Amino acid sequence: MTSPLHGKLAAIALVSLLSFAALAVPPKPEPVRFNRDIRPLLSDNCFACHGPDKNKRQAGLRLDQPNRAVVPGDILASALVQRIQKPVGDDLQMPPASFHKTLTAAQKQLLMRWIGEGAVYEGHWSFQPIAAPAGGSVDGLIRARLAKAQLTPAPLADRATLIRRVSLDLTGLPPTAERVAAFVRDTRPDAYARLVEELLASPHYGERMAVPWLDAVRYADTVGYHGDQNMNAWAYRDWVIDAFNANMPFDRFTREQLAGDLLPSPTPSQLTATCFNRLNMVTREGGAQPKEYLHKYATDRVRTVGMAWMGLTTGCAECHDHKYDPFTQRDFYSLAAYFADVKQWGVYADYGYTPNPDLRGVNNDYPFFPELTVESKYLMTQRARKQRELEALAAPILVSQSWRTQLNAFVQANPDGWESAETFSPNGAKPVDVVRTLSPSQRSVASVRLELFPVAGSVFRKGVRSETVNLSLAVVGKDGKARLVAVRHAAASAFAPIYRNSFALIGVQRGWKLSDTQATVPQTAVYRLDKPLTLADGESLRVTLPACDLASLRLSTSPLVPRDPDSLTLPDKALAPQDYLLATAADPEAFTRAKAIELELTGLRSGRTPVMVTERAKTPLTMRVVPRGNWQDETAPVAPPATPQFLPRGAGPGGPQTRLDLAAWLVAKENPLTARVFVNRLWKQLFGVGLSPSIEDLGAQGEAPTYPELLDWLAADFQRDWNIKRAVKQLVLSEAYRRSSVMSPAQRAKDPQNKLWASQNPRRLEAEFVRDNALAIAGLLNPDLGGPPAKPYQPAGYYAPLQFPDRDYIADTNSSQWRRGVYMHWQRTFLHPMLASFDAPNRDEPGCTRTNANTPQQALTLLNDPEFVEAARVFAASLKAKTDDGKLAEIYQRALARAPKPQEQKSLLAFLTKVRAEYAARPDDAKKLLTIGNAPAPAGDAIELASWATVCRVVLNLHETITRY
Repeated sequence: MTSPLHGKLAAIALVSLLSFAALAVPPKPEPVRFNRDIRPLLSDNCFACHGPDKNKRQAGLRLDQPNRAVVPGDILASALVQRIQKPVGDDLQMPPASFHKTLTAAQKQLLMRWIGEGAVYEGHWSFQPIAAPAGGSVDGLIRARLAKAQLTPAPLADRATLIRRVSLDLTGLPPTAERVAAFVRDTRPDAYARLVEELLASPHYGERMAVPWLDAVRYADTVGYHGDQNMNAWAYRDWVIDAFNANMPFDRFTREQLAGDLLPSPTPSQLTATCFNRLNMVTREGGAQPKEYLHKYATDRVRTVGMAWMGLTTGCAECHDHKYDPFTQRDFYSLAAYFADVKQWGVYADYGYTPNPDLRGVNNDYPFFPELTVESKYLMTQRARKQRELEALAAPILVSQSWRTQLNAFVQANPDGWESAETFSPNGAKPVDVVRTLSPSQRSVASVRLELFPVAGSVFRKGVRSETVNLSLAVVGKDGKARLVAVRHAAASAFAPIYRNSFALIGVQRGWKLSDTQATVPQTAVYRLDKPLTLADGESLRVTLPACDLASLRLSTSPLVPRDPDSLTLPDKALAPQDYLLATAADPEAFTRAKAIELELTGLRSGRTPVMVTERAKTPLTMRVVPRGNWQDETAPVAPPATPQFLPRGAGPGGPQTRLDLAAWLVAKENPLTARVFVNRLWKQLFGVGLSPSIEDLGAQGEAPTYPELLDWLAADFQRDWNIKRAVKQLVLSEAYRRSSVMSPAQRAKDPQNKLWASQNPRRLEAEFVRDNALAIAGLLNPDLGGPPAKPYQPAGYYAPLQFPDRDYIADTNSSQWRRGVYMHWQRTFLHPMLASFDAPNRDEPGCTRTNANTPQQALTLLNDPEFVEAARVFAASLKAKTDDGKLAEIYQRALARAPKPQEQKSLLAFLTKVRAEYAARPDDAKKLLTIGNAPAPAGDAIELASWATVCRVVLNLHETITRY
């Protein structure tokens, strides 16, 4: 008889035995999936010869779809298995030895498992309709996957780390120490949500969001090819920033860039958006073939649309069908045909044979027509600021009533502001020097006007043709002796370049030159004297036009100057104080400053700027499916506009397709790519790596997403309203985003690459934000939005190899040098060294990922680049704490949003002691350090300031400072 206790023990033993048995049984392996497991393997090793490219396909075998080499369920009968099992050196071995790739034993086993399980093929995941799981959410889908993998998610990041993370992610700028402290103290349940709303509403949000888009569309300030001249595109960059700040829906964002000019009554803003179509590299090289380059421009646009919206390597199909994706060469040129109506010159040369003289430019600033002049908020703001500064500078002149009376009397007598001195017609068939002596009744002269008049509709010139008009001025005294008068600025109704070369001795960059058309209508030039002059008794003004060949001209003088330096007209109503100041130069110091302000006003271009835009060509190009990309082939089949055959076609209107139809197709609900591509990039921006890590290629060569259902859920949700800020907010509010970036030992063992997102990913800041971060921490950053390219310090001679024309890099000397990195001048062939050191692309091609190199040049840049040295010393000068411990704590709070650790405190204080002693022994070195950069150094103890500046240089160079955790 068995006792009850014995029975219970037996039962327990049986349960234990069963439990151990259960543990001993290995879990059933997850079924092999074609898209996840097999397609990447075949794409890397087989598709080059057995893939979509029918022209390169061997033995008529295509392995990306069901075929005769794979017998579902029968491993031994499958020719694929037989071939991959052949020994090395066998002629039938696959992949062949000539391919230089070999399958591993594990890969062969995987292929056999897949065949044994039925060899179920799947269409490539990114080409399938978006299928969002019902009731999904970011955290719900991730938690379920982590539970299945038996991984515990990381805890939430501390509040200081979180505010620094989300601030850098959404604005590209670090939070101030005060903002960090306020957030840490804020215990309200919605404190973080409020912070996110604040950052999304910041104007700096658009600057942060614009950078990856500008990479994708290869935005730059220069043309790239040959001479890499400047082009007028920065208004487009500002449009992108404004669009993100205004939360423009992505479908509209797409439509206005691709086809804003085709919209009914397009606005200047919509036309500015079409600069997207003009961002391709162009050439001005003499001798280049226009047709060849028009072909290059067309193929560039296909690569860019393919990268920016479709996430595909469409450029692989320029010369043949894509080897890995079902994207054919016909698809490639059919996409190019959408842009066949974009008006553009093949070669923008400025030589004598140029069919359009308007293509000729000034120094390094050339027009790349079609262009439009648009208003710039930045220029208008800066112009108003400078005008106020000029008015304040001139205010004291109001006490000088004599000049007010005299000049007002002159304006009343001469309503247009000019005293007409003389009109004459040079005689003779040959060009002769024209010399005229003027004795204006108004003894003060600040401006001289030269007007040319046609006679009976003829051109100005007669006899020997002379295209240029030069002028010199001199004051002639009673004794007949002359002294030259300097001209500071000239404005004219027609300009032409004066070309520079390596041996040029003067810096004049443009002159007055008339084409035949311009020479049949009146033309005017106004010469501003460098300083107003007052003619003494017996003195006169001599005007000389050397060897000019003119029909009729008139010379005038005025004591006034145009309020707009580039204007040809003078004040026509009551004179403002600045008019007196600039006319009299009575206050030399104020006059010098006023001239500097006027020079700045000249650069502000009346608050407007030219921008390249899209205009429809009268005769669109004919796009052909040219073999091997041979642009000279006139016999290849014509490719009308059409979307890729392997993707849903969309419901466009009948008739010829336009860029509007392309834009509509890209954002159609049936299109499986666009929404997936965009939210995948958002995920990368906020989590460090995309759900599909291959950001630039969602095709067969790319990596499948670790969470395909999450990617689809986000894409479907984004398609609802294309609301970018809502998509961003959804991600940054998630628990997954807010987790710590510190990996647990268990996670490091099971998921070392963090593909399941149990924690956040730390990542180094992009190049622009490395710089922004340092400037912001130091208090140097200029927060102005938009405007012309900023030019911070750059090594002398860096542009020496640039020619056609030769040019010098002239760094900004005002606060523009401290504007954000997104505004830095983007020279394609000679990218700013700081940007290049931190892996910024030159943007000659579209791109959506940046390399993340770790090189000595980066540390050297942070230590020695004048801008970072300047930031360190300004940082040091701004410290408010009185003690060494207090200053070090302030440095860490501002730079890293935390207090220094004890060992850091000890090491840096010891370092401080050392550098103090070194600078005390060499005080001149301390003074020299404080002269680096344009920011003024405060008066005081140079040794102490230089010592703290050196400590700040160390902190700004820390890996943690340039890393977002």
